[in-house]
Amino acid sequence: MAAYAVPFPNVLDAHGMRGWLFLAVSTGSVASFISPMMAASLADRRVAPERLLAGLTFIAGILLALVHASVQFNWGHRWFLGLMMAYALANAPGFSLVTSVALSRLSDPRREFAPIRVWATWGWMAASFLVSRVFHLDRSPVAGYVGAGIFVAEAIFCLSLKPTPPPPGRAPRRWRDVMGWEALPLLRHPDHRLIFLTSAAFSAVMSTLYVHTVPHLKAGGDATPAATMALAQLCEGLAMLAVSGLLLRFRIKWLLTAGLLLGVARYVLLGTDARWAMVASVALHGPLFVLFYMTSQIYLELRIDPGIRAQSQALLSLMNNGIGNLVGYQVIDVWYRACGRADGTTDWVRFWNWLAVAAAVLTVVFLMLYKGQRHVRAGREPS
Repeated sequence: MAAYAVPFPNVLDAHGMRGWLFLAVSTGSVASFISPMMAASLADRRVAPERLLAGLTFIAGILLALVHASVQFNWGHRWFLGLMMAYALANAPGFSLVTSVALSRLSDPRREFAPIRVWATWGWMAASFLVSRVFHLDRSPVAGYVGAGIFVAEAIFCLSLKPTPPPPGRAPRRWRDVMGWEALPLLRHPDHRLIFLTSAAFSAVMSTLYVHTVPHLKAGGDATPAATMALAQLCEGLAMLAVSGLLLRFRIKWLLTAGLLLGVARYVLLGTDARWAMVASVALHGPLFVLFYMTSQIYLELRIDPGIRAQSQALLSLMNNGIGNLVGYQVIDVWYRACGRADGTTDWVRFWNWLAVAAAVLTVVFLMLYKGQRHVRAGREPS
Protein backbone atom coordinates (compact mmCIF):
# COMPACT_ATOMS: atom_id res chain seq x y z
CA MET A 1 0.00 0.00 0.00
CA ALA A 2 2.80 2.42 0.81
CA ALA A 3 4.10 2.19 -2.76
CA TYR A 4 1.04 4.08 -3.99
CA ALA A 5 -0.51 5.66 -0.86
CA VAL A 6 2.43 7.89 0.06
CA PRO A 7 2.79 9.58 -3.38
CA PHE A 8 -0.95 9.42 -4.18
CA PRO A 9 -1.77 13.10 -3.37
CA ASN A 10 1.18 14.28 -5.47
CA VAL A 11 0.19 12.01 -8.37
CA LEU A 12 -3.32 13.47 -8.41
CA ASP A 13 -1.90 16.99 -8.12
CA ALA A 14 0.41 16.41 -11.10
CA HIS A 15 -2.54 15.35 -13.24
CA GLY A 16 -4.93 18.12 -12.19
CA MET A 17 -7.10 15.89 -9.98
CA ARG A 18 -6.17 17.13 -6.50
CA GLY A 19 -9.77 18.27 -5.97
CA TRP A 20 -10.92 14.65 -5.93
CA LEU A 21 -8.45 13.54 -3.24
CA PHE A 22 -10.85 13.73 -0.29
CA LEU A 23 -13.52 11.63 -2.03
CA ALA A 24 -10.88 9.16 -3.19
CA VAL A 25 -9.44 8.53 0.27
CA SER A 26 -12.94 8.44 1.80
CA THR A 27 -13.72 5.32 -0.24
CA GLY A 28 -11.59 3.34 2.21
CA SER A 29 -13.73 4.39 5.16
CA VAL A 30 -16.95 3.67 3.25
CA ALA A 31 -15.67 0.24 2.21
CA SER A 32 -14.85 -0.56 5.85
CA PHE A 33 -18.60 -0.62 6.54
CA ILE A 34 -19.29 -3.17 3.78
CA SER A 35 -16.73 -5.75 2.70
CA PRO A 36 -14.58 -6.64 5.77
CA MET A 37 -17.45 -8.19 7.76
CA MET A 38 -18.75 -10.14 4.75
CA ALA A 39 -15.28 -11.43 3.88
CA ALA A 40 -14.63 -12.34 7.51
CA SER A 41 -17.87 -14.35 7.60
CA LEU A 42 -16.71 -16.30 4.56
CA ALA A 43 -13.33 -16.91 6.24
CA ASP A 44 -14.97 -18.13 9.46
CA ARG A 45 -17.63 -20.27 7.78
CA ARG A 46 -16.97 -21.32 4.19
CA VAL A 47 -13.60 -20.40 2.60
CA ALA A 48 -10.06 -20.84 3.89
CA PRO A 49 -8.87 -17.31 4.77
CA GLU A 50 -5.59 -17.85 2.89
CA ARG A 51 -7.47 -18.53 -0.36
CA LEU A 52 -9.91 -15.70 0.20
CA LEU A 53 -7.03 -13.30 0.88
CA ALA A 54 -5.28 -14.44 -2.32
CA GLY A 55 -8.38 -13.75 -4.41
CA LEU A 56 -9.15 -10.36 -2.89
CA THR A 57 -5.51 -9.25 -3.07
CA PHE A 58 -5.27 -10.20 -6.76
CA ILE A 59 -8.49 -8.30 -7.56
CA ALA A 60 -7.25 -5.30 -5.56
CA GLY A 61 -4.00 -5.28 -7.54
CA ILE A 62 -5.81 -5.26 -10.89
CA LEU A 63 -8.19 -2.52 -9.75
CA LEU A 64 -5.33 -0.40 -8.34
CA ALA A 65 -3.59 -0.55 -11.74
CA LEU A 66 -6.84 0.56 -13.41
CA VAL A 67 -7.23 3.43 -10.91
CA HIS A 68 -3.84 4.81 -11.89
CA ALA A 69 -4.49 4.17 -15.58
CA SER A 70 -7.63 6.32 -15.27
CA VAL A 71 -5.44 9.11 -13.86
CA GLN A 72 -2.63 8.73 -16.40
CA PHE A 73 -4.89 8.56 -19.46
CA ASN A 74 -7.51 11.02 -18.21
CA TRP A 75 -10.57 8.77 -18.23
CA GLY A 76 -12.47 11.31 -16.12
CA HIS A 77 -13.42 11.58 -12.47
CA ARG A 78 -16.37 9.17 -12.72
CA TRP A 79 -14.16 6.30 -13.85
CA PHE A 80 -11.53 7.32 -11.31
CA LEU A 81 -13.88 7.39 -8.31
CA GLY A 82 -15.76 4.27 -9.42
CA LEU A 83 -12.57 2.27 -9.76
CA MET A 84 -11.28 3.69 -6.48
CA MET A 85 -14.44 2.51 -4.71
CA ALA A 86 -14.14 -0.95 -6.25
CA TYR A 87 -10.48 -1.14 -5.21
CA ALA A 88 -11.36 -0.06 -1.66
CA LEU A 89 -14.02 -2.79 -1.39
CA ALA A 90 -11.50 -5.45 -2.46
CA ASN A 91 -8.70 -4.11 -0.28
CA ALA A 92 -10.62 -3.28 2.93
CA PRO A 93 -10.82 -6.88 4.26
CA GLY A 94 -7.08 -7.41 3.81
CA PHE A 95 -5.78 -6.14 7.13
CA SER A 96 -8.20 -8.10 9.32
CA LEU A 97 -7.75 -11.26 7.21
CA VAL A 98 -3.96 -11.06 7.41
CA THR A 99 -4.23 -10.58 11.17
CA SER A 100 -6.59 -13.56 11.47
CA VAL A 101 -4.32 -15.80 9.38
CA ALA A 102 -1.25 -14.85 11.42
CA LEU A 103 -2.92 -15.26 14.82
CA SER A 104 -4.44 -18.63 13.89
CA ARG A 105 -0.92 -20.02 13.42
CA LEU A 106 0.51 -18.82 16.73
CA SER A 107 0.60 -20.84 19.94
CA ASP A 108 1.33 -17.75 22.07
CA PRO A 109 0.13 -14.51 20.39
CA ARG A 110 1.54 -12.34 23.20
CA ARG A 111 5.05 -13.54 22.49
CA GLU A 112 4.95 -14.29 18.76
CA PHE A 113 2.64 -11.75 17.08
CA ALA A 114 4.76 -8.60 17.36
CA PRO A 115 7.91 -10.02 15.68
CA ILE A 116 5.70 -10.99 12.72
CA ARG A 117 3.61 -7.80 12.63
CA VAL A 118 6.75 -5.62 12.57
CA TRP A 119 7.49 -6.78 9.02
CA ALA A 120 4.46 -4.80 7.83
CA THR A 121 6.10 -1.65 9.19
CA TRP A 122 9.46 -2.47 7.61
CA GLY A 123 7.67 -3.20 4.34
CA TRP A 124 5.89 0.17 4.44
CA MET A 125 9.19 1.98 5.03
CA ALA A 126 11.02 0.03 2.31
CA ALA A 127 8.30 0.66 -0.29
CA SER A 128 8.17 4.37 0.56
CA PHE A 129 11.96 4.64 0.22
CA LEU A 130 12.14 2.74 -3.07
CA VAL A 131 9.29 4.64 -4.73
CA SER A 132 10.48 8.06 -3.60
CA ARG A 133 14.27 7.92 -3.26
CA VAL A 134 15.29 5.19 -5.71
CA PHE A 135 12.76 5.33 -8.55
CA HIS A 136 11.65 8.99 -8.04
CA LEU A 137 7.96 8.22 -8.67
CA ASP A 138 6.52 10.79 -6.25
CA ARG A 139 4.37 12.36 -8.99
CA SER A 140 4.02 9.42 -11.39
CA PRO A 141 1.14 6.93 -11.84
CA VAL A 142 3.84 4.27 -12.22
CA ALA A 143 3.92 4.22 -8.39
CA GLY A 144 0.41 2.75 -8.55
CA TYR A 145 1.53 0.10 -11.00
CA VAL A 146 4.36 -0.83 -8.63
CA GLY A 147 1.81 -1.16 -5.81
CA ALA A 148 -0.42 -3.29 -8.06
CA GLY A 149 2.51 -5.59 -8.83
CA ILE A 150 3.19 -6.03 -5.10
CA PHE A 151 -0.48 -6.95 -4.55
CA VAL A 152 -0.31 -9.62 -7.28
CA ALA A 153 2.92 -11.01 -5.79
CA GLU A 154 1.21 -11.17 -2.39
CA ALA A 155 -1.72 -13.05 -3.92
CA ILE A 156 0.65 -15.65 -5.38
CA PHE A 157 2.38 -16.01 -2.02
CA CYS A 158 -0.98 -16.54 -0.25
CA LEU A 159 -1.67 -19.46 -2.59
CA SER A 160 1.49 -21.13 -1.31
CA LEU A 161 0.20 -21.12 2.29
CA LYS A 162 -1.44 -24.21 3.72
CA PRO A 163 -5.19 -23.46 3.85
CA THR A 164 -6.99 -23.37 7.18
CA PRO A 165 -10.46 -24.86 6.57
CA PRO A 166 -13.36 -23.41 8.57
CA PRO A 167 -14.84 -25.59 11.33
CA PRO A 168 -17.38 -28.14 10.02
CA GLY A 169 -21.06 -27.33 10.26
CA ARG A 170 -20.57 -23.57 10.11
CA ALA A 171 -21.93 -22.84 6.63
CA PRO A 172 -24.01 -19.62 6.65
CA ARG A 173 -27.70 -20.32 7.17
CA ARG A 174 -29.11 -16.84 7.78
CA TRP A 175 -28.75 -13.44 6.18
CA ARG A 176 -26.89 -12.15 9.24
CA ASP A 177 -24.35 -14.96 8.78
CA VAL A 178 -23.69 -13.91 5.18
CA MET A 179 -23.28 -10.27 6.18
CA GLY A 180 -20.81 -11.14 8.94
CA TRP A 181 -22.97 -9.86 11.78
CA GLU A 182 -22.21 -12.80 14.05
CA ALA A 183 -19.62 -10.66 15.85
CA LEU A 184 -22.12 -7.91 16.71
CA PRO A 185 -23.35 -9.66 19.90
CA LEU A 186 -19.83 -9.14 21.24
CA LEU A 187 -20.94 -5.55 21.88
CA ARG A 188 -23.24 -6.83 24.64
CA HIS A 189 -20.25 -7.80 26.78
CA PRO A 190 -19.14 -4.72 28.78
CA ASP A 191 -15.39 -5.22 28.31
CA HIS A 192 -15.66 -6.13 24.61
CA ARG A 193 -18.00 -3.20 23.99
CA LEU A 194 -15.62 -0.83 25.75
CA ILE A 195 -12.66 -2.05 23.66
CA PHE A 196 -14.53 -1.57 20.39
CA LEU A 197 -16.01 1.84 21.29
CA THR A 198 -12.77 3.14 22.81
CA SER A 199 -10.92 2.03 19.70
CA ALA A 200 -13.37 3.91 17.47
CA ALA A 201 -13.20 7.06 19.62
CA PHE A 202 -9.41 6.93 19.87
CA SER A 203 -9.12 6.48 16.09
CA ALA A 204 -11.34 9.53 15.63
CA VAL A 205 -9.19 11.64 17.95
CA MET A 206 -5.92 10.35 16.41
CA SER A 207 -7.02 10.65 12.78
CA THR A 208 -5.10 13.93 12.41
CA LEU A 209 -1.60 12.38 12.20
CA TYR A 210 -0.90 13.10 8.52
CA VAL A 211 -3.73 15.53 7.81
CA HIS A 212 -2.77 18.27 10.27
CA THR A 213 0.66 17.41 11.67
CA VAL A 214 2.38 17.97 8.31
CA PRO A 215 1.06 21.54 7.84
CA HIS A 216 1.93 22.31 11.47
CA LEU A 217 5.49 21.12 10.87
CA LYS A 218 5.68 23.29 7.76
CA ALA A 219 4.35 26.30 9.68
CA GLY A 220 6.98 25.63 12.34
CA GLY A 221 9.79 25.87 9.80
CA ASP A 222 10.35 22.18 9.02
CA ALA A 223 11.64 22.05 5.43
CA THR A 224 11.30 18.25 5.20
CA PRO A 225 8.08 17.26 7.01
CA ALA A 226 7.80 13.98 5.11
CA ALA A 227 11.16 12.87 6.47
CA THR A 228 10.11 13.90 9.98
CA MET A 229 6.89 11.92 9.68
CA ALA A 230 8.95 8.84 8.80
CA LEU A 231 9.93 8.80 12.49
CA ALA A 232 6.43 7.49 13.24
CA GLN A 233 7.06 4.33 11.21
CA LEU A 234 10.59 3.85 12.54
CA CYS A 235 9.47 4.15 16.16
CA GLU A 236 6.50 1.87 15.47
CA GLY A 237 8.86 -0.84 14.29
CA LEU A 238 11.14 -0.44 17.29
CA ALA A 239 8.18 -0.49 19.69
CA MET A 240 6.94 -3.76 18.20
CA LEU A 241 10.25 -5.39 19.02
CA ALA A 242 9.71 -4.53 22.70
CA VAL A 243 5.98 -5.09 23.13
CA SER A 244 6.16 -8.90 23.43
CA GLY A 245 8.01 -8.60 26.74
CA LEU A 246 5.45 -6.09 27.99
CA LEU A 247 2.54 -8.38 27.07
CA LEU A 248 4.10 -11.13 29.14
CA ARG A 249 4.63 -8.91 32.19
CA PHE A 250 1.62 -6.59 32.34
CA ARG A 251 -2.16 -6.88 32.11
CA ILE A 252 -3.67 -5.85 28.81
CA LYS A 253 -5.58 -3.11 30.65
CA TRP A 254 -2.38 -1.28 31.54
CA LEU A 255 -0.89 -1.57 28.06
CA LEU A 256 -4.07 -0.14 26.53
CA THR A 257 -4.02 2.65 29.10
CA ALA A 258 -0.38 3.39 28.30
CA GLY A 259 -1.31 3.73 24.63
CA LEU A 260 -4.13 6.14 25.48
CA LEU A 261 -1.82 8.21 27.70
CA LEU A 262 0.75 8.45 24.91
CA GLY A 263 -2.04 9.87 22.75
CA VAL A 264 -2.62 12.58 25.36
CA ALA A 265 1.13 13.25 25.58
CA ARG A 266 1.39 13.49 21.80
CA TYR A 267 -1.16 16.29 21.63
CA VAL A 268 0.25 18.07 24.70
CA LEU A 269 3.64 18.17 22.97
CA LEU A 270 2.13 19.50 19.75
CA GLY A 271 0.25 22.09 21.79
CA THR A 272 3.54 23.62 22.98
CA ASP A 273 4.20 24.75 19.38
CA ALA A 274 7.92 24.09 19.93
CA ARG A 275 9.92 22.45 17.15
CA TRP A 276 11.53 19.79 19.36
CA ALA A 277 8.16 18.91 20.91
CA MET A 278 6.56 18.49 17.48
CA VAL A 279 9.29 16.04 16.45
CA ALA A 280 8.92 14.18 19.76
CA SER A 281 5.15 13.93 19.22
CA VAL A 282 5.69 12.24 15.86
CA ALA A 283 8.07 9.75 17.49
CA LEU A 284 5.38 8.91 20.07
CA HIS A 285 2.97 7.75 17.38
CA GLY A 286 4.82 4.45 16.96
CA PRO A 287 4.65 3.30 20.60
CA LEU A 288 1.09 4.66 20.78
CA PHE A 289 0.02 2.56 17.79
CA VAL A 290 1.64 -0.60 19.11
CA LEU A 291 0.46 -0.33 22.71
CA PHE A 292 -3.15 0.44 21.88
CA TYR A 293 -4.04 -0.92 18.45
CA MET A 294 -1.92 -4.06 18.37
CA THR A 295 -2.79 -4.88 21.97
CA SER A 296 -6.48 -4.54 21.03
CA GLN A 297 -5.99 -7.18 18.33
CA ILE A 298 -4.32 -9.52 20.79
CA TYR A 299 -7.12 -8.87 23.32
CA LEU A 300 -9.61 -10.22 20.79
CA GLU A 301 -7.46 -13.29 20.15
CA LEU A 302 -7.30 -14.00 23.89
CA ARG A 303 -10.93 -13.30 24.78
CA ILE A 304 -13.03 -14.14 21.70
CA ASP A 305 -14.27 -17.54 20.45
CA PRO A 306 -11.86 -18.70 17.68
CA GLY A 307 -14.92 -19.58 15.60
CA ILE A 308 -15.50 -15.88 14.92
CA ARG A 309 -11.82 -14.85 14.94
CA ALA A 310 -11.91 -13.19 11.51
CA GLN A 311 -15.24 -11.46 12.16
CA SER A 312 -14.07 -9.99 15.47
CA GLN A 313 -10.95 -8.58 13.81
CA ALA A 314 -13.10 -7.21 10.98
CA LEU A 315 -15.41 -5.53 13.48
CA LEU A 316 -12.39 -3.88 15.10
CA SER A 317 -11.24 -2.72 11.66
CA LEU A 318 -14.71 -1.29 11.00
CA MET A 319 -14.59 0.62 14.28
CA ASN A 320 -11.11 2.01 13.55
CA ASN A 321 -11.00 2.61 9.81
CA GLY A 322 -14.72 3.05 9.22
CA ILE A 323 -16.49 4.80 12.08
CA GLY A 324 -13.44 6.23 13.84
CA ASN A 325 -11.58 7.68 10.88
CA LEU A 326 -14.66 8.87 9.01
CA VAL A 327 -16.10 10.68 12.04
CA GLY A 328 -12.67 11.95 13.04
CA TYR A 329 -11.93 13.44 9.62
CA GLN A 330 -15.23 15.32 9.60
CA VAL A 331 -15.35 16.56 13.20
CA ILE A 332 -11.68 17.52 13.47
CA ASP A 333 -11.82 19.33 10.11
CA VAL A 334 -14.63 21.50 11.52
CA TRP A 335 -12.52 22.13 14.65
CA TYR A 336 -9.47 22.94 12.49
CA ARG A 337 -11.41 25.59 10.58
CA ALA A 338 -12.73 26.99 13.87
CA CYS A 339 -9.11 27.49 14.98
CA GLY A 340 -8.25 29.55 11.92
CA ARG A 341 -7.16 33.16 12.38
CA ALA A 342 -8.13 36.19 10.33
CA ASP A 343 -4.66 36.33 8.75
CA GLY A 344 -5.01 32.80 7.37
CA THR A 345 -2.82 31.08 9.97
CA THR A 346 -3.95 28.46 12.48
CA ASP A 347 -4.02 28.70 16.26
CA TRP A 348 -2.16 25.42 16.70
CA VAL A 349 -1.89 25.70 20.47
CA ARG A 350 -5.65 25.88 20.85
CA PHE A 351 -6.22 23.20 18.21
CA TRP A 352 -3.98 20.56 19.79
CA ASN A 353 -4.67 21.31 23.46
CA TRP A 354 -8.39 20.70 23.14
CA LEU A 355 -7.70 17.45 21.30
CA ALA A 356 -5.44 16.54 24.24
CA VAL A 357 -8.37 17.18 26.58
CA ALA A 358 -10.59 14.89 24.47
CA ALA A 359 -7.94 12.13 24.60
CA ALA A 360 -7.57 12.58 28.38
CA VAL A 361 -11.33 12.27 28.95
CA LEU A 362 -11.37 9.09 26.86
CA THR A 363 -8.51 7.67 28.95
CA VAL A 364 -10.31 8.37 32.23
CA VAL A 365 -13.54 6.79 30.96
CA PHE A 366 -11.65 3.67 29.86
CA LEU A 367 -9.90 3.33 33.23
CA MET A 368 -13.20 3.68 35.09
CA LEU A 369 -15.18 1.18 33.01
CA TYR A 370 -12.74 -1.56 32.01
CA LYS A 371 -12.79 -4.55 34.36
CA GLY A 372 -10.85 -7.30 32.58
CA GLN A 373 -10.65 -10.81 33.92
CA ARG A 374 -8.12 -12.75 35.89
CA HIS A 375 -8.63 -16.05 34.08
CA VAL A 376 -9.03 -16.59 30.36
CA ARG A 377 -8.84 -19.60 28.06
CA ALA A 378 -6.36 -22.31 28.99
CA GLY A 379 -2.77 -21.32 28.49
CA ARG A 380 -3.58 -17.62 28.22
CA GLU A 381 -2.60 -14.81 30.55
CA PRO A 382 -5.04 -12.55 32.39
CA SER A 383 -6.23 -9.48 30.55
